[in-house]
Amino acid sequence: MWYLPKEGFPKRMRIYLGEMYPVFPRLLAAALLTISFFFFLERIHGVPTMIFSPGTLVGIWSIFALLLILRLMDELKDREIDRELFHERPVPAGKVLESDIGFSLTVVIALYVVVNLCFGKVLWMSLGVLGYAFLMFKYFFIPRILRKHLLLNLTTHNPIIPIMLSYLVILFSIQYQIPWRNMRWDLIALLVAMYWSMSFAWEIARKVRSAEEENAYVTYSQIFGRTGAVLVAGSTQTMAFVIGLYFYLTLSFSEVFLAILLTGYGLTLWGHVRFIFRPNPVTSKLKPFAERYILSVFIARIVQYIFFV
Repeated sequence: MWYLPKEGFPKRMRIYLGEMYPVFPRLLAAALLTISFFFFLERIHGVPTMIFSPGTLVGIWSIFALLLILRLMDELKDREIDRELFHERPVPAGKVLESDIGFSLTVVIALYVVVNLCFGKVLWMSLGVLGYAFLMFKYFFIPRILRKHLLLNLTTHNPIIPIMLSYLVILFSIQYQIPWRNMRWDLIALLVAMYWSMSFAWEIARKVRSAEEENAYVTYSQIFGRTGAVLVAGSTQTMAFVIGLYFYLTLSFSEVFLAILLTGYGLTLWGHVRFIFRPNPVTSKLKPFAERYILSVFIARIVQYIFFV
């Protein structure tokens, strides 16, 4: 069966994870996201939190596992595109078998469900996130349409981010036993919007190329044009920055929080401007700038918590 591992499975999956999902950096990213998000929720609701608590540990594992599940699903759902345009990747290159991906996907899903089952009331939300991931895996049962239209694909797939963030909100409310009616949903909505907009910008930024790099693979720079794609990414990053400023003022954060926020945003804008005025295969790499901006928001909140409470 496709989901049973074949001889050499551990070695092949080490190769796969090393190239497509390096464990330590991805686990660190999941930890920074979850912890910083919890710290924002803590300040909003005025409850004391710890860097590592049962809620944050479950959240870190769940975010790490969900992103790995999405990565593994992409290997199976996009295998035809990868064979045509990305033959250097592990699966089309033959370094990893499809059965390896299928078995790993089954194991990670099982571990994700078991961990959330142990935490109790959050199980229903964790299954909801997983259910949406399965819809994405099936291209919402309209694969011929979604494969041809990148914007429609973005519209249907990107909501997985606020759904995962909503899972963290539920996890937080259960961890600290805060009734739903006492949750600050207005500020929570802003917080989710801030994190979502940064992720949305990352999604746009990773599919922007200079003219000489374009090929049959559809990018946002083909759809919107070079300047248009940059404006889409930059506008959502600006929205995140404005929300961050609002939190700085209303939650009484320190100037250090503001300085880190400004630095991350400023460097990102510099990357955008550089690409617009000097488009080439080097300046087109906007994804690292989007990632550093996200990291700056995470670090700003964690530094605020550690040194300034």
